[in-house]
Amino acid sequence: MSRSEQQPGRRLVLKGALAAGALAGAPGLAHAAGPAAAPGGAKAEPYRNPLVLQRADPHIFKHTDGYYYFTATAPEYDRIVLRRSRTLKGLSTAAESVIWKKHATGDMGAHIWAPEIHFIDGKWYVYFASAPANDVWKIRMWVLENASPNPVTGTWTEKGRIITPLDSFSLDASTFVHRGTRYLVWAQSNPAVGNNSSIYLARMANPWTITGPQVEISRPTYDWETRGYKVNEGPSVLQRNGKVFLTYSASATDANYCMGMLTAAAGSDLLDPASWAKSPTPVFTSNDTTKQYGPGHNSFTVAEDGRTDVLVYHARQYKDITGDPLGDPNRHTRVQTLGWKPDGTPDFGVPVADAPVREVKATTRYTMTAFTNSSESNMYVYESPDALTYKLLKGPAYTPPAQLIRDPSVIKHTDGYYYIVHTTNWTGNTIGFARSRDRVNWTFVRDHTLPVAGLERTWAPEFFVDTDGSVNVIVSLDTTSTSGQTFRPHLLTATNAALSSWTTPRPIAGLDTANYIDTFVVRYAGQYHAFTKQETTKYIEHATATSLGGPYTFRGTGDWAGWGGWREGPALVHLDNGAWRIYFDGYAEHKYYYSDSLDGFRTWTPIRELPGLSGFARHFTVLKESV
Repeated sequence: MSRSEQQPGRRLVLKGALAAGALAGAPGLAHAAGPAAAPGGAKAEPYRNPLVLQRADPHIFKHTDGYYYFTATAPEYDRIVLRRSRTLKGLSTAAESVIWKKHATGDMGAHIWAPEIHFIDGKWYVYFASAPANDVWKIRMWVLENASPNPVTGTWTEKGRIITPLDSFSLDASTFVHRGTRYLVWAQSNPAVGNNSSIYLARMANPWTITGPQVEISRPTYDWETRGYKVNEGPSVLQRNGKVFLTYSASATDANYCMGMLTAAAGSDLLDPASWAKSPTPVFTSNDTTKQYGPGHNSFTVAEDGRTDVLVYHARQYKDITGDPLGDPNRHTRVQTLGWKPDGTPDFGVPVADAPVREVKATTRYTMTAFTNSSESNMYVYESPDALTYKLLKGPAYTPPAQLIRDPSVIKHTDGYYYIVHTTNWTGNTIGFARSRDRVNWTFVRDHTLPVAGLERTWAPEFFVDTDGSVNVIVSLDTTSTSGQTFRPHLLTATNAALSSWTTPRPIAGLDTANYIDTFVVRYAGQYHAFTKQETTKYIEHATATSLGGPYTFRGTGDWAGWGGWREGPALVHLDNGAWRIYFDGYAEHKYYYSDSLDGFRTWTPIRELPGLSGFARHFTVLKESV
């Protein structure tokens, strides 16, 4: 990804505006470049591009377990992600796990780049580049190891840095076996040469150690290798037809980025630079006709038929970039069938175009009920196809006959009605209910009085429908038995289908020992997960239990997820891609945020403002439906 171009004092700035709507293009069909079949004659399957949005330097490994494993550079440069799927197409929507995050200080604290996943001698290894947090361009190569059969769920340990004889800027490590010998190939700068990076090769003593000489086999010398910066990087090896083909990427990471190729005879000494012949022209470049720019940092995999070769790479959908290309996140992962010429050499063709936008009928909808900064007496209803871009269905959609409507929580009940439960007042002992057939027109049902002695405040009721069909409400109660405003989460359960009769609220064990409010519960992987605001510290914390009523054990306290303080009203929804999305109110900043977990609540993406509604919507919940 031309990280090698980004050394101190050498920054590339390109003028031009970001192409409007570039990210809105829908995937298209990829076609073979030249002959559509592998040497065995299998017909290639078409693929849809982009395969994965905003993932650069992609690496796809097909394992003997039948799964494709995908990893790539995330645009935040702060973590290593992993997906798996039975098909290449399935990687588009496969759940993405964060298997490792950068260190807060010291080594491996910045610029997490170009991960590759390999299976070697019964264990998984990820090769990647990173730099110290206090010296972000001192980039070196590092290795993770996982002994689990499934690397998505196993434990990753740090094996350390790959030590090279020349201790300098180095990255893009890849490994392959040729004639029984394992090699490491990578990109590295040589200050004595004066270029940004060359391609080096060495034998390996084990998966994290090289041995013997470090040999330079390619140096940027052609014009197309030196545009913007003198770069050879991102090596990837394909062995076919009695030859070893090594592709690499060249020049700056804008539209000049392209792929070159080295070729060696299979019987030659790969550590002899004379064994390698460089193609005098690039083999894969930007294309104005298909509107694909800067294709490169590729890898190779094999199609579902087990024979057809597939090229994996990233490219942008536009040429002009504002600012530093490495700050532009829209290098998307793409795949297309690799063709073969009659002489047995690869036929890369051109990066295929994305198809025009096509209308696709939504199968999932997300309904949000919220009160707003402008009114505590009116509820607004929104709808979204993706749990991110919400449009107003009606606002105000419901005003209770008396008192307030704060913190509305929505479900769809077995009687066909949508129900909300909400806070009715700043003080008191009631919660309110309303219902609707169409999510737009709502009618008052009742205010339900909670039979709790000394109840002063009844806040933030949240519906929870369990897997057995029981309808529950989790509510935060402040009684005279506690000093000041001290809340305890309580649970009440409906005792009839009409939701008109409820059990007496009982404290939720494990959450009743401190000042917790705004408790939202989901059930996942056989456990109940509670997300609740610690009212004293103002952080949203995470606890788990095997029973809805507890006892709960805290798994994340303080700023465990990196969301910051002064957050409240957490609400979660399970997305179609398997991820969980949490929304919460940044009430002190008058903003609304969301964050996603792709690995079962262990790690979360950096928080972002909810587009269109941040600063307006307050403490809501979201209902997911298939329609």
